Amino acid sequence: MLKHALLIINPASGNHDNKIDLIDNITKNTSGYKVTQWNTTGENDAYKIGHLLDTENHDIVMVAGGDGTISLVASQMLGSDTPLLPIPLGSANGLCACLGIQNLDDSINALKIGNTIQMDILSVNETICLHLCDFGFNAALVKKFEESEERGMISYFKSSLTQAFENNKFSFGLDINGETVLVDAKMLVIANGDRYGTGVKINPLGKLNDRKFEVVVLNPDSIQDWTALTLAFLKEDLSGLDFVEVFQTKRVHITNLKDAVCHVDGEVIDDQKTVLIELMDKSVNFFSNV
Repeated sequence: MLKHALLIINPASGNHDNKIDLIDNITKNTSGYKVTQWNTTGENDAYKIGHLLDTENHDIVMVAGGDGTISLVASQMLGSDTPLLPIPLGSANGLCACLGIQNLDDSINALKIGNTIQMDILSVNETICLHLCDFGFNAALVKKFEESEERGMISYFKSSLTQAFENNKFSFGLDINGETVLVDAKMLVIANGDRYGTGVKINPLGKLNDRKFEVVVLNPDSIQDWTALTLAFLKEDLSGLDFVEVFQTKRVHITNLKDAVCHVDGEVIDDQKTVLIELMDKSVNFFSNV
């Protein structure tokens, strides 16, 4: 008997021009499943997906899109035993990178192996976060990218080059682990996962299912600091850098003292003066290659 799979596709995701070929490829590689396709439209998608999941039974849910699309679907699957298979179509795909999934072949491999993890979920001012939330340099980069008309990794790198020439430093108050800490940072990262889609491992301590997350404070201030940081990224080891601090916690309250841009799973959220981030009780079952 065929199993039932729901395939949710974001047709606006920019990493695959021919969605018809993509769907054909998915169908060919999921011969044991009856696949039902549903496309996001940008209008009440969360409600529609939630209704679809509540009214129909599926053995797996496949999501083809970027981090934002995957997060959208996951928000409607909190506490569900149904496994979610991500298919990376976004420009950076950081969440998929943390799961060892770089392309459709990796997704199909994860499905065939059947390895899943109960992924921790964070609440960021009651918005769910699966992968990373950050303030400052990278969030401003994401905002520039969103405001451009181009899509894809080339456009992402163009935006990063522009952002690299801006030398903004921000200040934050952190209420964390029973104490208040004031920090200056080029970038403040709240990391459930360990890396960005570019492959940069921003959080070597990160595990998606260890029931805690990391707050990474990065404040390189000179060419020597940036060089040391680049080498540390290549070695995947940020220890020993005096301009990097890492806190492990289950809850942090952040005061954004200089209005740094913030993003959650690739989606910019504006005017975040204060942000409460905490580990949620419910998790989501994800296919993984790690």
